[in-house]
Amino acid sequence: MNTAIIWWEKRRPWFNLILLGTRIVTIELIELAANYVLPAAEDAEEPTGLVIGIIVYGLAANIFYTLGWVSEIRWSDGDTSRTAALRPRVFRLGLYFSIGLTQLPLIALPLLWLGLSSP
Repeated sequence: MNTAIIWWEKRRPWFNLILLGTRIVTIELIELAANYVLPAAEDAEEPTGLVIGIIVYGLAANIFYTLGWVSEIRWSDGDTSRTAALRPRVFRLGLYFSIGLTQLPLIALPLLWLGLSSP
């Protein structure tokens, strides 16, 4: 097996755990904020939609994660020793982007709620 694939796949569990933790914190903060904005009987997120959304987001994140090693093999024309030094940086950038994307609802939903509550 290609060393780039092994390198990336060793880090996949950490990537998934970090994103899962980020998603849990994001959901909890949205629920907390919703308690101040929405009526008592209303949910910020539909529970079924939340579960489906988490599964779909997790699958999409892992598909894009796989593009890390796929693109590295393509960039290096199969000689991943040429791109080995860039691997950690590409991993970090992808992780930071994924964390930011996961936290995006923390910005978008309050802005939406403010827009809906304005006269």
